[in-house]
Amino acid sequence: MSKRSLVNVSRQLFNRPVFVTEDWASVLISAARSELNVDIIEQSDGRRLDRFEMETLARDARADVDEKRNRVERRIFDEANGIAIIPISGTLTKTWGLDPYSGFTGYDGIKAKIVAAMDDDGIDAILLDIDSPGGAVAGCFDLVDFIYAVRESNVKPIAAIANELACSAAYAIMSAASPGLRWAPRTGEVGSIGVLMMYTNVEKAMQQDGVEVRIFRAGAHKAEGNPFEKLGDDTAARIQKTLDEMRDLFINTVARNLTRDGGDVDAFKKTIRETEGLTYIGDHARGIGLVDTVGSEDQLWSRLMESLGR
Repeated sequence: MSKRSLVNVSRQLFNRPVFVTEDWASVLISAARSELNVDIIEQSDGRRLDRFEMETLARDARADVDEKRNRVERRIFDEANGIAIIPISGTLTKTWGLDPYSGFTGYDGIKAKIVAAMDDDGIDAILLDIDSPGGAVAGCFDLVDFIYAVRESNVKPIAAIANELACSAAYAIMSAASPGLRWAPRTGEVGSIGVLMMYTNVEKAMQQDGVEVRIFRAGAHKAEGNPFEKLGDDTAARIQKTLDEMRDLFINTVARNLTRDGGDVDAFKKTIRETEGLTYIGDHARGIGLVDTVGSEDQLWSRLMESLGR
């Protein structure tokens, strides 16, 4: 990995909020373990991943990415029987282009494909084929609002399936699909409605290497939360406040997307908040209201074809 790439990876992973599951955060860190000089990952449940476990995680993730890359056709969207199929896989970012690649999918590419499908007279419906643990906050809600507006136009139905993972930012996207067309198979995992931020402090490591970093400020809060200084209580409180505000936005957006006409939005917001970022599968997800139907991809396809009179 080049020095520039390492810097970009570090900026994406550390010291900023991310919509991603904890397990996938471990995969991302494991993939860049040697460059980041990470020897141990301690997870919130107390589990500690050593070098061997991190290398195994990274190897399996790379193999999965290579397999998916080989299946991607180099066109703006896949199509079958008048239905545009838009894959949403891996880590989600604000910009990445049209095609999922190296484990990333860009919100910009998803939007471009939906726009193209809406403008195509040969397309009658859109299927969001989701297999993602989430990703960046930046750009997520703009895309979700766009999909919601498209669905409300009632020009073409938008279906979504957790195939087999739609968590955090990916679930925000799924929630914006047309009512009745949000599907998950029995083992499909959805939810993780919350915000995660990983903070790193390299102050002691710099001291051990004999390197001193002195930060000059013009503005009391400038550069607060940087990795070269201990995180103060006031700064931590401000970061937590920001995360809480992002979570409120997440909850409000999902509640708007999922509440049918005449439904109690406030009650549903309470239900979503009480999930506390948990993920759910199958009938449990349907019981909470996170998906409309539990069924296979083939069953969803049949439902779409029937709704289109085919």
